[in-house]
Amino acid sequence: MKIERTSRGLAETMFDELELLMKGDSTPQQARAKAALANTICSITRLEMDHAKYVSQSRSRGKAELPPLEMVPLVERKKK
Repeated sequence: MKIERTSRGLAETMFDELELLMKGDSTPQQARAKAALANTICSITRLEMDHAKYVSQSRSRGKAELPPLEMVPLVERKKK
């Protein structure tokens, strides 16, 4: 199953998990793990948004351009 990589896709996945848990087709441990992963995704997204806001504000104030926030997947890091 491919999850739409948007806030809507994440919300739908979490509601699907809640329904599975309520029907007994999932366990509390599985639901907790998925919720922790969703929380991590939200934290990363918040970090990216804060960084973009800071860069935008810095540019509007005439400060030197900041380097981009690089988010290299763990798999790529292990290859280096």
